[in-house]
Amino acid sequence: MTTQAIKILALPLLVGTLLFTACGEKSGAPAEAAETKIPDAPDEAMQMIAREIADANGAILWRAMPGSYQSDVTSIARLAGTKIDPDIYNKVFSTVNRVATVLDKQKEFVFNTSLGGEGPDEEQVARMRAAWPSIMDLVNELTTSSLSSAEGLQSFEGEAFFRNTVSGVLANVDALTKLQPDGEMLLSDLKEASFKYLEGSGSEATLEMSVPGQETETRTFVKVEDRWVPQDMAQTWAADMAQARSQLEAIDPKALEKQKPQILGVFAMIDGVLTQIEAAETQQQFDQALQGAMMPIMGLMMMGQGMGGAGSAPQMPAAPELPEMPPADGMPNLPTTPE
Repeated sequence: MTTQAIKILALPLLVGTLLFTACGEKSGAPAEAAETKIPDAPDEAMQMIAREIADANGAILWRAMPGSYQSDVTSIARLAGTKIDPDIYNKVFSTVNRVATVLDKQKEFVFNTSLGGEGPDEEQVARMRAAWPSIMDLVNELTTSSLSSAEGLQSFEGEAFFRNTVSGVLANVDALTKLQPDGEMLLSDLKEASFKYLEGSGSEATLEMSVPGQETETRTFVKVEDRWVPQDMAQTWAADMAQARSQLEAIDPKALEKQKPQILGVFAMIDGVLTQIEAAETQQQFDQALQGAMMPIMGLMMMGQGMGGAGSAPQMPAAPELPEMPPADGMPNLPTTPE
C-alpha cells in the first residue's frame, strides 16, 4: 500500500507493532469470530492472511506474529507506560480529536481552501468528499481507542486492539486509497492475490505474490516458531527490540518535566487557533485562521526535535506483514507514537 493518505492517517496503526496501546477497548465492540488456524505451508499462510486483511480482520496481523514477538511487544509497551508523560501524551490525542471535530464542522471550507497558493482541484475535491466519512472514522478509531490513553499503556493487550481498532481502520482503507490517482492497489484487491511457492526448505521459503493489475513481487520468508515472517525482519528483530528497551530505559522523566510547561503552552496556542477556525464564517476567515496554525505547529515540531531521547518513544520494528505492495516503497516502518 503506497498512498500518502494511508501513511499519514494510519501512522500508528497499520502493519506496525503498535506498541503504545492498551486494553480496555471501546464498549460494544463486536465479539471475535471463531478463529481459523493459520496454515503451516508458507504460501497458504500468506494467502489466508491476505484475504483476512481484505475482509478488514485486523486480528490476523496480531495472530501472524510468533508468540515470542508478541511477548516482546507486550513487555516493551508496558515499559513505555512507565516512561511517558501522561499529560503530554493525552494532550496529543485530545488535540487530534478536536482538530478532526473542527475540520469536520468546517469541511466545505477545507474542500475549497486555496491556502497552498492554488485554487481547489475539482477532481481532487470530489475524491476528498467521497473519502471524508472514512477519514473521520479513522481519526475516531485512533482517538477513542486504548491508544489514546496514557493510563492504558501499562496494560497493553495486543489482540483486543488489533481485533477492534485495527479492524475499524482496515474497513476504511480502500476509501483513502481512492484519494490517489487511478491504478493504486486497493486493500480489497488482496482477495484476488495469489501466492506461489518457488523454492525453500522446512524453515525458509521464497514466494511469488501476484495481484491483478500490479507487478509481481518475490520475497523470502523464514519460519520463527510456528509463524512465517519476512526474512529481513527476523534477522534484525532481536537487535531492534534490545535497542527499543535501551532507549526506553534511558528516558529521564525529569528532563521532559523541565520542558513540559512550554510544550503544553504550544498546545494551548493550537487550541486558540482551533477556536478561530471553528468560528470562521467565510473562506477567507478560515484560510487566515488555518495559516495562523502554522506557527504553533512548527514550534511544537522544533521542541520535539530538541527533546531527543528525553521523552520520545523509540521507533520500533514492524510486525510480520505481507510482502510489500508494488511499487517497491510499500508501507514503511513508521514511528508508533505521534511526534
